[in-house]
Amino acid sequence: MTMNTVAMAPAFSTERLPYVVEPLPGEALDSWIEAYARQLIVTAHEFLTFIGLPGTHLERMLVKLLPEEAAVLARRTGVPPEALRSMTLEPFDQITVTVRHTTRGLGSPPRWRRHKGSRYCPTCLAETGSRWQLSWRSPWTFACTRHAQLLVETCEGCGQRPHAAGRHPAGVTNPARCTMARDLARGSKGARLPCDTDLTTAVARPIPADGQIIRAQHYVDTVIRGRTDRDRDPAQPHPSLEELFFLAWRGLATLHDDTLPIPQTASDLLEEAGGHAPALLTGLSNETATDVAVGTALAMTVLERDHPLSDAVLRWIADSHLRKDGSMEVALKVNSWRTACSPATVTRALTVIDTRLRVIDRLRFATTSPTPQPPAVPPELIERRAAAIPATLWPSWSMKLMPHQIGGPRGAKVAEFRAGLSALLLVVRSTSRVYRDALALLGDPVPPSFVKSMVTRLDRQHLTPLLAALTQLADALDDHGSPIDYQRRRSLADTGLAIDRPAYRQLAAQNRWRTPTDRSLDALDHYLRAIWTGTLTDTDPRLNDLRFRADPAVRAFLFDQAAGHLKRLGIDEPVTWEPPPEWVSGIPWPGTEPADISVEEFRRTAARHHKLTDVADSLGIGIEHARLYVELASTITTVQRKPLGSPRGPRTPAPDAATLHDLYVTQGLSLRKMGKTTGSSVEVLKAALREAGIAIRQHGERASWGYRLDRDWLYEQYVVKCRGFAEIAEEVEMHARTVRRIARTLGFSIRRHGGLPRDFTEATRGLDLPPAVYQAFRGQHAVQRVRNVSLLIDHPTVPEAAAACGIRVEDLQRQTVVIENSTGFRLLDTSEPPGLTAEGRQLLHDVGPVLERYARLYADNPGAASGVHGRSPRTAAPAPAPDILRDLYVDQGLALHKLRDITGASMTDLKQALSSAGIEIRKQGYRPGHSYQIDRDWLYEQYVVQHRTFSDIADEIGAVSTTVLNIARRHNIPIRSALGVPRDFAATTQGLVIPPVVYRAFSGWKSVGRLKKISLLLDHHALETAAEVANVRPSELKRIAAIIEKDTGIPMLDTGKPARLTAAGRTLLQQVMPVLHRYDARASSTSAP
Repeated sequence: MTMNTVAMAPAFSTERLPYVVEPLPGEALDSWIEAYARQLIVTAHEFLTFIGLPGTHLERMLVKLLPEEAAVLARRTGVPPEALRSMTLEPFDQITVTVRHTTRGLGSPPRWRRHKGSRYCPTCLAETGSRWQLSWRSPWTFACTRHAQLLVETCEGCGQRPHAAGRHPAGVTNPARCTMARDLARGSKGARLPCDTDLTTAVARPIPADGQIIRAQHYVDTVIRGRTDRDRDPAQPHPSLEELFFLAWRGLATLHDDTLPIPQTASDLLEEAGGHAPALLTGLSNETATDVAVGTALAMTVLERDHPLSDAVLRWIADSHLRKDGSMEVALKVNSWRTACSPATVTRALTVIDTRLRVIDRLRFATTSPTPQPPAVPPELIERRAAAIPATLWPSWSMKLMPHQIGGPRGAKVAEFRAGLSALLLVVRSTSRVYRDALALLGDPVPPSFVKSMVTRLDRQHLTPLLAALTQLADALDDHGSPIDYQRRRSLADTGLAIDRPAYRQLAAQNRWRTPTDRSLDALDHYLRAIWTGTLTDTDPRLNDLRFRADPAVRAFLFDQAAGHLKRLGIDEPVTWEPPPEWVSGIPWPGTEPADISVEEFRRTAARHHKLTDVADSLGIGIEHARLYVELASTITTVQRKPLGSPRGPRTPAPDAATLHDLYVTQGLSLRKMGKTTGSSVEVLKAALREAGIAIRQHGERASWGYRLDRDWLYEQYVVKCRGFAEIAEEVEMHARTVRRIARTLGFSIRRHGGLPRDFTEATRGLDLPPAVYQAFRGQHAVQRVRNVSLLIDHPTVPEAAAACGIRVEDLQRQTVVIENSTGFRLLDTSEPPGLTAEGRQLLHDVGPVLERYARLYADNPGAASGVHGRSPRTAAPAPAPDILRDLYVDQGLALHKLRDITGASMTDLKQALSSAGIEIRKQGYRPGHSYQIDRDWLYEQYVVQHRTFSDIADEIGAVSTTVLNIARRHNIPIRSALGVPRDFAATTQGLVIPPVVYRAFSGWKSVGRLKKISLLLDHHALETAAEVANVRPSELKRIAAIIEKDTGIPMLDTGKPARLTAAGRTLLQQVMPVLHRYDARASSTSAP
């Protein structure tokens, strides 16, 4: 073997080498040194030893170059030290790689996984003589922009990622040859020899030069250059690699979501990368150049706002990530977006997932606003906002936000709805996740369950505009504030706030009104308190009637009283105030804009109609909207009062004696009803009756009925023919109640169930029917029932008849029993299979003509013949389309009777439509599957490990506790018989790392107080001393210790005397103390003035 004299030189020269190898632009340090050594026909180790760097490791120099190493290299090669440092990975520390400065090794990179070796471009190696680029070491480099091809991952010979530097014992390296060791068995002679595969012959996948992958590589290079360039402008914004990596990783995961269609730009990208999606990545996956290329191109599409499909790709990624594990985790997953992405991207993502969030989260994240953000408003600002709004929202804003369907004649649930709007206003951008906290700031005007049900039942077309308006209004209130401190007014509501009764009586006398009663004065007190505090939760009919019918003078009086009360308390505030309308814009209001109603038109309508419902219907607004409008326009007179003592008009003369006798004696009308009929006053009628010689009945005396109906005729019509009182009364021109009284007087048995169908007399006119036919047609849906049963004549068995009429066998048997009970004899015998009896066959023959008459009478509307006399005909609507049926019946899980109420179609039509659409009809009593999909591990941790209750978990995810219980049973999670941790445990311990045993210690009733008492044993070793400090008996402390031992399984007290804490018990109480400190701090903060 030839000895290498260079490597054996005894001393190091300090002169510059005469042979110069210039580094290429972007070349790595180890590649340049290896090329230098190759030109001198030595190894890199021998070259470094020769220039004065013996014992140095080339891989460590590539990571970080020491100052002395840089000085030697610069002196011997003539390359400046700054240029040498730029050829190492140190400038990319914490950007694309992680440098361990003490060992000069590489840790896990900030993004993507760490890979040994380097990717490479075979064409570049061939053109440059095996010179390796430094950027190939970066996990973010995946394509060669010069040759438009993806970088190659491994050597085709050994399957390893190659290095630029050779192995020291292997000798001088060959250009563009793999230097990795062969994969041979241990101890083999060739184990340390290099692979020596020609890397320039590797096949790289070509990609379009103007495609998305090349653009993505340029984009990443620009981002990295902006992070490493020392001369960059700090004020110039540049994208974050963390954000790029997060979106790339999420995009790669979304490619495997089969429930969402892939956008066109993603399909084109996959075609560039090989025509198929990359493998699903996990936390320990080795990402290939194809993985990084596809993910980065998707992320670049999202971040480039001028890209036409930027929003579509973002929606695609966000929909998949924020939907997969159920809606209850959306709020938690948004935190990962907030941590990794810029505020602009988080805003866009929140806008995309708006409709997937719960209502409370849509307000907390303000997803309906132009600037949605994760909730970060401090509690102090929410308290200041609560002081700026009334407990029931302002009248004009209530008119805008409240749909017309809310409320009724008495204003039921209207006040609660307005209070719910105020509570929702406090949820906007709040960190609280429950309605209870917002309602507590308003004085708890309504329970939290009402607010939850209010937004759940609201129509979808009204929900989004309502939330958008509340979000804008809350932001404006935070910016501008309110001139009224409603919180102070609510606290001062009981400080003698009542109207001046002598002053009001004087006002009533001046306007010649009736003398006010105590009840009317109390109603005025309630109205004054509502005006002054802004809290109207009293649904007393008198108060609601007063809000609409109060005279303008009364309203002015109440405002003067409220202003006087403010002055007496020394408060300089207006009586009422409302936010300006321009604070909220671009909203299609669910209700009515007050400016859209003309004052003159409202005044004319109120003067023309007496009832509030008539006024609202004439104007096309809701009943509560009419009340609110009158309160806003306080000068509108809604009631035309007649002053006391005003002259009356001419009296209407009484009718003649014959008319008086007919009305008073024959028909038995009262004097008041006679006055309404004739227009005469009661005094005039009394005088006319005396003059006609008709005795006036005493007060409370009932008139003797002058109607005389033949008993046999009435018996035949009511008992035999089963006609109803309403039909008989219509024929004899009487009232139905009059005929009923006469039948009861004659001793008839009054039926509890319905009579014959409508128009039965008209349908059977001219037919001689036996009594059994009348009995068979009694009750609701009698015609359809008899028509179904009559098919037994033509079909020998009950199943065949049921199939012919399209109903179940059980339903046909039930209908047969109904007819048997009505007629009093059996239709089917007891044989097997059952057949018609002689009486049943005769009855079905007798009903045939009646069914034919009904078929002809209702040929255009067959469903109208199945009702009972006295009800108006109802035309069944056609069944909805199959997609609507699937949404209502399958997705929403509605029952058939609810489908009937919503669509107006009959049950038979709905069943036929479901069968035609291929939708299986659920059996009676079968409950549809729950739409909530809760991760089992998450539910197990919340319920078993953290000992939370089903109610607490249900409140967090917006479900019902029974639903969570059923899902836990379905997941085979053991259901405990004891209670869980307190409801406020999660909020109190937020941020604490708690062992599972602490959760078990806090389970059960009064667990906090129990642990506070026994924790005294930490400071007082004797049981009696601790019991004395806790003000309990020692036996009580022993009982508490036994409960904790049972819950945790840890012995608390030893068996010796005196009883003391065990070591395990002391450790448990020390772990419990941080939680108890939190409870103490929370109690002191809530009790502070």
